[in-house]
Amino acid sequence: MKNAGIILSLSLFFMLFSCKEIGLKSKHLQSHIPVNFTIDSVIEEDFANIFDSTTVKYSSQLLVFPTLKDKDLLQNLYGKKKITDFSKEGLKKYLETQKQELYAKLKNSNKLPHLKHLQKWEKTSQMNLKFNKNEYLHIQYYESMFVGGICNYYNYSEKVFDLNDNKKLQLRDITSISKDRLSEILNVNIEKTTMLQQMKKYDIKEYNALLMEKIPVAENFYFDENNLYFHYNKDEIEKGYSIGDIIIPVSWNDLGNTLNLEFRDRMNIK
Repeated sequence: MKNAGIILSLSLFFMLFSCKEIGLKSKHLQSHIPVNFTIDSVIEEDFANIFDSTTVKYSSQLLVFPTLKDKDLLQNLYGKKKITDFSKEGLKKYLETQKQELYAKLKNSNKLPHLKHLQKWEKTSQMNLKFNKNEYLHIQYYESMFVGGICNYYNYSEKVFDLNDNKKLQLRDITSISKDRLSEILNVNIEKTTMLQQMKKYDIKEYNALLMEKIPVAENFYFDENNLYFHYNKDEIEKGYSIGDIIIPVSWNDLGNTLNLEFRDRMNIK
């Protein structure tokens, strides 16, 4: 990252790449999948020499939903990507096109051919099923970019979909709690996380400084039978703290009578 050529080349792709190395071995099979709901996946993996000075390890995964027919829901599931064919073959072609577009951008770079040392790129993109129960579908999207073995970018996006209404779930569909009150709960609960306990043990100054910050309500949320979770990407709580991404749980008891009654019934929350 100290090399000026690397910094300039990264600026070409910042909007493309989204530092954790995560395997692609059927993580989506760990959910409670109804008999009438079919989920598959497509994976595109490749290794290419773009120039003598640049190699790229490419890996991208999309889930396939052959039994879903609502096009608006499918567009939301794929994050508004320019996909028109949601079949397995159509998604395979999409991943191949994305890979070739990436290679073309790299090959058209004016900086990479002149690098004096070998530069290894690793681009990873994943779409993983995390929860599928009570007609709620939780998908986690992950992107990362490594250059020269150093993580330059990684990002998580959490989305929950209501399969009864074919829509992305909003926080107001779960709870009517105010943002200020929820922020107070998050401020209390962050201290209970393993990451903050490690900071308390090894970096008390940064620990105390972080506790002074007001924790915003993250757009990334999901839930299971026990808690509502807010997933913060690096620097999302406050820039400058070396905590990476962090997940803060909020129990159903914390939310109390602010829970939406329909949601409470569907999730069988007592």
